[in-house]
Amino acid sequence: MRRWSQAGNEPRIVDRWKNLRPDRNDAGPDRQGVVFLVLAGFLLTSVNWWFLMLSAAGAFGPGLLRELGILHDKDEFQRQAAYRAGYHAFLTAGIVAITLVAFFRSGEREVRLPQELATLFLAILWFTWILSSLLDYWGPQTAARRILIAFGAVWLLFMILSNTGHEWTGPTALIMQSLLTLPFFALAYAAGRWPRLTGVALLAACAGFLQFFHFLDRGNLPFITRAITMVLFLGPLVASGLALLAVCSSDARS
Repeated sequence: MRRWSQAGNEPRIVDRWKNLRPDRNDAGPDRQGVVFLVLAGFLLTSVNWWFLMLSAAGAFGPGLLRELGILHDKDEFQRQAAYRAGYHAFLTAGIVAITLVAFFRSGEREVRLPQELATLFLAILWFTWILSSLLDYWGPQTAARRILIAFGAVWLLFMILSNTGHEWTGPTALIMQSLLTLPFFALAYAAGRWPRLTGVALLAACAGFLQFFHFLDRGNLPFITRAITMVLFLGPLVASGLALLAVCSSDARS
């Protein structure tokens, strides 16, 4: 934390974490090993879905060891951030769970693919935790800006790849379709200057995507499958919009 001394108005750096940093002997699990376990579990599901437990060990194992008091690799502020991210995941999953209970019990409806329901809640818990951690680590404005740039870059790459080879229809079509990525980059720029206005624009854009892509209409895809698509596609944008709405004017100026 940077604090200003009253005498001379000179900056003085105060390391709040100096006495709370863990020793090197208590270093946590290697991040590359954790990422390897998670990715290996997902990739090996093509062989057997029980390999997904490797992903569970990589994603949830370190946290379980910390709660049991076996692993001491986080300081007080890191633990508070982790608890806050977990609470956000609990709130999001709870709201979705109550909404689904009301939806399925309000009429004659059934879940045609029960495994998709489990996938939906896994996506909600995991993505909410990750997004909350990024927002806490980078700050709302920086996190929203980077998420929007990533969305714009992926969308632009998709547009370029979809207009190559046999799909090539000329440079005009490529340019016109690539222009659809400009709003992402424009909102990324606006997030640093007008965070609250950008947050409103993001939430409005998400509502427009719901209508444009017919997420709420009954179609060939099951309801749970459409819900998973909404979480993966609209979840980061909704989280960024809500975080930007909470930015104070003083924080935005700084």
